[in-house]
Amino acid sequence: MSVKAETVHVTGGVSPADSIRDALRSQGCEARVIALPSRLNFGPIDPPDPDARQRWIRTVLRCDPYDDQREAEEPWADATSAGVHPVYWVCLTDAAEQASFLEFAFRMDGRPFDIIDATALDFVTRDGIRMPWSLGIMRPEDIVASGLKDKRRTVESAECAAAAAAWARLRRENAPLRVVCDGRLVSAPLTHFDPVLVAQASADWELAVKVVGRALHHLCVEVDPPGQGVSDIVLFGRVQALGAAGDLEIRGPGPGLRDFEVRRPAGRQSA
Repeated sequence: MSVKAETVHVTGGVSPADSIRDALRSQGCEARVIALPSRLNFGPIDPPDPDARQRWIRTVLRCDPYDDQREAEEPWADATSAGVHPVYWVCLTDAAEQASFLEFAFRMDGRPFDIIDATALDFVTRDGIRMPWSLGIMRPEDIVASGLKDKRRTVESAECAAAAAAWARLRRENAPLRVVCDGRLVSAPLTHFDPVLVAQASADWELAVKVVGRALHHLCVEVDPPGQGVSDIVLFGRVQALGAAGDLEIRGPGPGLRDFEVRRPAGRQSA
């Protein structure tokens, strides 16, 4: 007698996983929810070596010691094991979520799985109807009110193959950044977000965390389409690089995001 595979819910990132878990529990579903690493939109991905990625984040981005963490391999093995049937939750307008999804499809190697795709769907919140650009901004009550659980469908073999092929291409390119362009994840240079950081700096000294925060808000909310954001780990690394290049002025003992002050160089106009 064959043993029925365990249904598990899978997504990229701890915060979305926590919201999905709470939403499912409120609807009487006790299935496991697995959070996959959610940083694959930046750093080397060929080979897929967590140690190499940690070294890159540490040395190239000069990350805050708080963010100097090795990505676990166990969630990938757990989510793609032969004994489970995964249900993957994703919003493809978010670069980090799309990157995790493509890696997951690549690792599934043609095995069947289901998907709950929130891309371009309106969802219900206490503030009205909104379109999510990331599962990370959805609260458990938003997930329930929008009926996302009922949008589950099977991923067709051609769809899975296309996702795996897209990730294989991105692995070959092995760019420092990956961003969403016209709905697709594409490679980008390390300097991709530099103009935004320079534009968000003021003429007065202020904590680097404030400049990074404004840049994130601009990328996630103010641009069209919204949701063009990236991790503050990347932006902090670029603030330091821009300071070294003279495009920003930076001072402070370091090493963390709150240990530096930043300003626009004297004589440079705000964008």
